[in-house]
Amino acid sequence: MILKVLLFFFVLVAPTFSISLEDAIQYALKNNRDIIIQEAELELRFGEIKESRSIYDPNLTIELNYIDSTTPSTSAFAKDNVINEDLTSASLEFEGYLPTGTHYSLFDVEINKTKTDLGTSAISPRWETSLEFTLRQNLFRDFGTNINNSKIIIAKRNNEISKIELERIIASTILDVETKYWNVVYADKNLELAYFSLRLAEDLVEKNRIEIEIGTLPKIALLQAQSEVAFRKVNLIKAENAYQASSDLLKLSLSLPLSQKIIVDDYVEKKILKQFDESELEYIAINNRPEIRQESMQLENSKQLVKYYSNQLLPDFDIEASLAYAGLGGSKNSDYSTTILGVPRIASKYDEGFSDSMDTLKSLENKSWSIGAKLTIPLNNNAAEGRYEIAIAQRNQRISLLNKLLDSINLDTRNSYRELMSSIKNVESSKLYLSLKDEVLKIEEERFKIGMAKTRDVLEAQRDMIYAQAEYNKALSNYNISIASLEYSLGILIKERKIILDN
Repeated sequence: MILKVLLFFFVLVAPTFSISLEDAIQYALKNNRDIIIQEAELELRFGEIKESRSIYDPNLTIELNYIDSTTPSTSAFAKDNVINEDLTSASLEFEGYLPTGTHYSLFDVEINKTKTDLGTSAISPRWETSLEFTLRQNLFRDFGTNINNSKIIIAKRNNEISKIELERIIASTILDVETKYWNVVYADKNLELAYFSLRLAEDLVEKNRIEIEIGTLPKIALLQAQSEVAFRKVNLIKAENAYQASSDLLKLSLSLPLSQKIIVDDYVEKKILKQFDESELEYIAINNRPEIRQESMQLENSKQLVKYYSNQLLPDFDIEASLAYAGLGGSKNSDYSTTILGVPRIASKYDEGFSDSMDTLKSLENKSWSIGAKLTIPLNNNAAEGRYEIAIAQRNQRISLLNKLLDSINLDTRNSYRELMSSIKNVESSKLYLSLKDEVLKIEEERFKIGMAKTRDVLEAQRDMIYAQAEYNKALSNYNISIASLEYSLGILIKERKIILDN
């Protein structure tokens, strides 16, 4: 890591630096803005997975209430025609939802304290406690883990799709950098050729000037050579502009400032071609191209939505069961109307206030339970039917998109393979063409020395040789690019470059 930081710092501060193809790829992978954006997209997808799981997050609810009321009353048991009451309540509930579609409420505890001066209430303050357990299960809609986990499943697939998209962007970046790198190398070679071509013409001008002075050549030979020098200076300017333009494109791919001067390794090495069986190209591409894996996952997502929305067409059929226990405790109400109602009979197990209430609750003697069912049938379920029809249409659309992608990738692979085969032949042909034109130039130069060839013949031979050299350089660059293009078409570019992606 320290070496990478130092190397990148060197790039920023050095006026000019030399960069190899491997260095260029590493710079791009570290600083390419598209890769950085996609890495941020991955973080977003991780957040979506976490959010989709929140449906199963349990909730702990704590509630406290206090009510102080004074209510007018004409009851004979009310003092001064009003009833004064203080109500204090506290509750605690642990509830949630399970992947099976089960709603649960466990340890639903309530404590209520009621203090009143109403003469009919034998106990004041009165402590009432309860403990309840409730389960509710829908047997039709939202039943089963596959349906309830739909959002989580889709979120996880979307995360995998984003990972694969990062892989695709990395492969695309490598291809882009490699293409632009070889274009810079080609432009650099052309610039060298332009300088070399100009020197050849200038040397011929000097030779012709000497020959004219001694009277062995006509003056027009010098004019022909001088005009060729002017023409080649124009070509040199064009070559310099082409080199600067291709260098800027490479710097953009490396996220380097355009003012940064770079020098590429201009040694054009012919890559070693890995042998491919043409009949296996489609199989390799189908099993390795990231776009196919992405589209396949999109199709699975659409199928999951069809299942989910098909389930949402079903009626609600809930079965709910509950089990509850109650406790009671308190103290004798000093305002109780003994004269009218007689002496209150309060059992000893209820007369010690809050402690008795908790004791009777823990004894589990006061039990109640219930079970019931609720069926809700939507008479017009347009919303659910509409979402289901949309899901089916999207699934069918994804199937067509996947088939279209397979055809496109198959064609792309075949074209890339043909381009590579053509580039191999082009390298061989241009190499032979260069050797022949080089030999012709040597012969014309020898003939010129002994007066058997004209200046125009030598200049023409020089042009042909320079053109042949440029074509050979171009053929080599295109050959190297076509190998990378085929590996990209097959989806093995990252693997072939031995780049390991972190999970």
